[in-house]
Amino acid sequence: MTGRVVAVDLARGLALAGMMVAHLAPSPTGDVPPVSEIMSAGRAAPLFALLAGVSLSLVQRRDPHGVGSIGATCTRGVLLVLAGLSLGTLRDMPVLVILAVYGLLIVVALPLRALATRTLVLLTVAWAVFAPIGLLALRIHHEPVLVGQPNWTEIHDPWYLVGQIMFWGGYPAVVWMAYVLAGLVIGRLDLTERATATGLAGAGLVMMVAPLAAAWLHMRDWTALFAGDVYPYEPVTWGELWIVGPHTSMPLNVVSATGSAALVLGVCALVVRSHLVRRAAMPVRAAGAMTLTLYSVHVLWTWRLRLDVVGPVDGSWRDWTVQVLVLFAVAAWWHVVIGRGPLEQVVRWVSLGLRRRTRPDPPTGTSRQRKTPVLD
Repeated sequence: MTGRVVAVDLARGLALAGMMVAHLAPSPTGDVPPVSEIMSAGRAAPLFALLAGVSLSLVQRRDPHGVGSIGATCTRGVLLVLAGLSLGTLRDMPVLVILAVYGLLIVVALPLRALATRTLVLLTVAWAVFAPIGLLALRIHHEPVLVGQPNWTEIHDPWYLVGQIMFWGGYPAVVWMAYVLAGLVIGRLDLTERATATGLAGAGLVMMVAPLAAAWLHMRDWTALFAGDVYPYEPVTWGELWIVGPHTSMPLNVVSATGSAALVLGVCALVVRSHLVRRAAMPVRAAGAMTLTLYSVHVLWTWRLRLDVVGPVDGSWRDWTVQVLVLFAVAAWWHVVIGRGPLEQVVRWVSLGLRRRTRPDPPTGTSRQRKTPVLD
């Protein structure tokens, strides 16, 4: 079990670095996307979402009456929504904050943990295919909805805010649920087994490449594989089903992004079998164990960098390098000296505190073992 959590932490740390590339790296110029765009754009955030589903499965088994309980998980989801809306309310926030979507997804996914594995697999496949089709149908038959950053100023119109998070925003929860469902399935695997980790990586590679190949055969233009959708600035048609670019939330995009996430997690599960790799990757794993804290700091840091800039902003590899080095070094130090990340500790205190107020303690003589993810 320990190796499995280590793999999740490593994958989550890589996802954080990938999201920072998307926010800070230089913007693509010309028709040929840079390697950073090909590797991270539209894939780091789905990896986070998939790992959220994996974590839901893990905590349910490790501490079903504590942090894995329904009450504690719902509280964490609500706190993520509140944090996402708060960050989004900051003036001229340049990062499309995804925390509100994550918070909603983990709450909605809670009852699905009880499904049989076969049923969950079928539901995941169906969701990945039909939810994007349904969203496209809504976009075709609905007037364009111009949305920005979900934030507290929209609370006066809750239906608009919910619609923005569920359907019209950059991370439509109705589609992104597919990533969490895939994570719930993967969370039931024993990734400490070499054959399982290898199979997951292989299946992920096929799922990542096959949609790209299908889209290329249809369009015969490989640069079009990284193009975004035109909604809401232009009318959309059923031809959008073939697009596979970053965050287009169409079937090929969802399947490919799910595959890349599975590939990363499978490879992480394989490489952490080496003690040397585990030690060398400790800063990345430490960052992956406190991503809520580091993501929030990254968002605020990036916001401050862009706050006083007038006009379009081109990214900088220098900004990305500085943030990665500083945040990952702090994470390594924090893990060695203190342990759990500060925001992670606050969320734990609040979620377990509220659960204790609504659920009586177990009878005297019973013990409740609480396990926390370890990095070594």
